[in-house]
Amino acid sequence: YEIIRTKHMYMLITVFFITLVIFGGMKGFKAIISLSITFIAIIKIMLPLILKGYSPFSISIYICILVTLTTFIISNGFTMKTFNAVLGTTGGVLTAGLVAYIMGHLSKLTGLGSEEAQMLLFAPGNIKLDFRGLLFAGIIMGALGAVMDVSMGIASAINEVEFAKPHISSIELIGSGMNVGRDIMGTMSNTLILAYIGGSIHLVLIMMVYHYPLRSILSMDIITSEIVRALSGSIGLVFTIPITALISGRLTQYE
Repeated sequence: YEIIRTKHMYMLITVFFITLVIFGGMKGFKAIISLSITFIAIIKIMLPLILKGYSPFSISIYICILVTLTTFIISNGFTMKTFNAVLGTTGGVLTAGLVAYIMGHLSKLTGLGSEEAQMLLFAPGNIKLDFRGLLFAGIIMGALGAVMDVSMGIASAINEVEFAKPHISSIELIGSGMNVGRDIMGTMSNTLILAYIGGSIHLVLIMMVYHYPLRSILSMDIITSEIVRALSGSIGLVFTIPITALISGRLTQYE
């Protein structure tokens, strides 16, 4: 049916893991453990529960919190920095999910814009899926990685500032966190936008080749879904900055 590519995929995964350990040392090894737990949580917990009829939106939030907790605890242990980053990540992901949920309902997205979603309509076993919920779950999961990076970066920076200057005020710590966040904001927003555009580049080229008017393009379910996906994740990322800075600035001094 297809060319057997498993050998090459296993080789690539092995190279990835070896690279993490060589350049990251123990941190790289912990990253492998975190990645494995994330994979298991999605494949063995999240997806089976969705197939059983549970809300994809709710399940994805719980899985995000679980992944965030395990990743940060394995990487940094039970510290105030970890606690602050977890709260910041949760706030950012919930913001992204809320924006996606509101805009999805206002624009009447069906969740059936992609070919894969349409194929699930004919899945065997009379499986009833919440396709709009699946769309929102994908948005939340897609934003999680970038939001985690931002929240841990800000929490870590504030922790280092407080360590170097123990008598610094909360207001100054929050200001430092916001400054770090502003530096991160531009590049991380580009990361999300470019990732989604890269995944839809063939579709965009088709629209250009056949000279679809912009209004028609923006009104298509699949295009609107991708725009909502990219911008909701970016808004959640932006909100992660003040949330993490505020929480870290207030709580770090009580460590």
